[in-house]
Amino acid sequence: MPEKLQNRFEIVRTLGQGAQGKVFLARDLKLGRQVALKALRRDAGGALAEVQMVSRLQHPNVVTLYDAFEAQEQSWLVFEYVEGETLAARLKREGPLSAVQAVDLICGVLLGLAAAHAQGVIHRDIKPHNVIVDAAGRPRIMDFGIAALRGAVAGMAGTASYMAPERLKDLPADAQADLFAVGMTLYQLLTGRTAAEGESVLAILYRIANEPFTPPSTLRPGIDEKLDHLVMVALFKSPEERYADAEAMLEALRGWQGAQDGGAALDGGGQSTLEFLLRRMRHTADFPALSQAISAINKISGDETERLQVLADVILKDFSLTNKLLRIVNSATYSQFGGTISTVSRAIVILGFDAIRNLAITLLLFEHMHNKAQALTLRDSVLRAFFCGLLCRAIGRRLGTRDVEEALICGMFHHLGRLLTLYYFHEEGQEVAKRMEGGMSEEAAATVVLGLTYGELGIGVAQHWSFPDRIINSMRPLPPGALREPQNNLERLRQYANLGNDLQRVIGAGATEAARIQAGALERYGRPLGLESRDIHELLKETTDHFIGYLGAIGVDQGGSEFMRQLRGLRGGTQVAGGTAGEDVLAETVLEATLETGTRSTAVLSAGVQDIANTLVGDFKLNDLLRMILETMYRGIGFERVVLATRDLKQPLIQGRFGFGTDINALLPSFRIEVGPVEDVFQVALARNADILIEDIDTDNIRDRVPAWYRKLVPARTFIVFPLRLDKRLIGCFYGDRGAAHSLKIANDELNLLKTLRNQALLAIRTKQVGG
Repeated sequence: MPEKLQNRFEIVRTLGQGAQGKVFLARDLKLGRQVALKALRRDAGGALAEVQMVSRLQHPNVVTLYDAFEAQEQSWLVFEYVEGETLAARLKREGPLSAVQAVDLICGVLLGLAAAHAQGVIHRDIKPHNVIVDAAGRPRIMDFGIAALRGAVAGMAGTASYMAPERLKDLPADAQADLFAVGMTLYQLLTGRTAAEGESVLAILYRIANEPFTPPSTLRPGIDEKLDHLVMVALFKSPEERYADAEAMLEALRGWQGAQDGGAALDGGGQSTLEFLLRRMRHTADFPALSQAISAINKISGDETERLQVLADVILKDFSLTNKLLRIVNSATYSQFGGTISTVSRAIVILGFDAIRNLAITLLLFEHMHNKAQALTLRDSVLRAFFCGLLCRAIGRRLGTRDVEEALICGMFHHLGRLLTLYYFHEEGQEVAKRMEGGMSEEAAATVVLGLTYGELGIGVAQHWSFPDRIINSMRPLPPGALREPQNNLERLRQYANLGNDLQRVIGAGATEAARIQAGALERYGRPLGLESRDIHELLKETTDHFIGYLGAIGVDQGGSEFMRQLRGLRGGTQVAGGTAGEDVLAETVLEATLETGTRSTAVLSAGVQDIANTLVGDFKLNDLLRMILETMYRGIGFERVVLATRDLKQPLIQGRFGFGTDINALLPSFRIEVGPVEDVFQVALARNADILIEDIDTDNIRDRVPAWYRKLVPARTFIVFPLRLDKRLIGCFYGDRGAAHSLKIANDELNLLKTLRNQALLAIRTKQVGG
């Protein structure tokens, strides 16, 4: 086995062996990321013919196929590398899963299959080995390496134990064959064994084709009759008798889940109750999107350059999040950095990866729960949680802690379980409140109603979202009694978060109760953290100022809020919504225009040009600055995708390096412009050093000049190319597109600013080449 393939992929280790070939963990040296390489067996012919079809399949429940190539006299497939555990490995480790767990996982598989089938793609090898559960608990289908187009003659490729009877007759591939394999996989998750076992492949195939299957409940008591029936429908011998499609099977299983939810009682606490609550949340329309966004941010890894790219990409996908985050980093709280920050990329460079990551997560949760038409009780609870996070951060800053931005999440997430209950389980939240009015403590009331405390629910969801152990640990209550001085950052964060949670109870308390709370906090935390009474008062005042400023920056309506009324009372009746705090929003008119919602492209581009000019005069990293330029183009014009492509040092190619926008990670590896004979519009632009705007790739005079790779790869009918030449030497290009023909309208002033950005990129490259 060579250490490198195509002088690009460096083999790290073997991940596993499948029926069609061996899978390796590899490092993509060009893009600086980990990938999974599958070496197809030499007799697995024809696989590459399906690569273009499968690589366009993008879905949260599918592992993305990036590329394919020939090397060492065999075919190789390049997949997204997903850290996690396959269902086969989980079965080996745990044995059969609970019915609820098994059905929940299979529903995720069906979501991915439904997307594949909608594009005419049949997987042909669904089985526990080909489903991996990622760090967020989401099942993802792997290995479309032997996939076929619907209606194609399928052949006998696949794994015997999961092969539908019609596959044995060499009938055309169709969705029902995949559903049979899904039914077989669900059967195995429920029982721990396959539905058709035998001492040889032929024996297994004979039983699949000719013998009835034993219902799962016969092998494992406790599986109800309804679920038995749903599994067996998927395993009918005749494809016509099975579910009509993946959506039909998904609907049937969700119906069973709903019946379980409706009839289940939260009576046991522990992991089973948490799984029940998570399942109910996943069935709501908005929770999966929130969960996916937070999990994606938490799972960002790699070197500093790659982390910056991925974090900026995640944030930029949410227009509202981008604008609110930029408003905050330009507020007086961060005024020590000077000037304005017009791009997320520059915010990460200046304030640091951790600070922007934590702000993004906080804003995601805050916006998700605050900007819905919910009861005032929920709105005030969200405001209180946000205040607690800021208070926790202020404590860390006062005590000189490094990486203090993480304290913001630690403080806010002390309230996570309560917020989730109020938002997703309104009736249960009301019941907890009633029991508290009757004299019960909050912990006892939540345990009776939910089966676990608010804190335990919050910790469980934070773990589901892949938060690191140090944040999970900070959410745990401290033991009673005297506290010792924290010995490490883990203990410090936990004490800060608990102190912040204790102190926020001052808001809304009467004078006597507020004094008691502050005295209790001082007695408990004063000695270990070195705090005095004056520090407590100043922390509350400082946090109140920052809190009001933040609310103004992100445009929060404070009307009708009891929490805000109480907060003003804490400051002796001062109307803190105005004055200095109100001026904390933004300092410059230009930036205010920059952050408007998409109507002032020139202002966005102008602010970016100025921001980049300020960066150029200091010490900068070239890739960081190029990302700022690319992001300014992306936000300023409203492109669907932007790409920076640069000259490959070893091949006559202009290769996509990084970018922003829809499915950008799938696009970059295959974005390749050959440097050679001038045949297509990209080559014309690069050869003539001409900026070219194509309004419609299907017009008569353009159609034949659009390369085949572009039509297969990019779902856009209009695009623009800006070549990059330095001293007459071609070094790359900027590219931007939109989906609909004639939708890319660029005014003269906007075009001039785009050219200025291109010139700034060339100046930055020249500066670094001469050692500046």
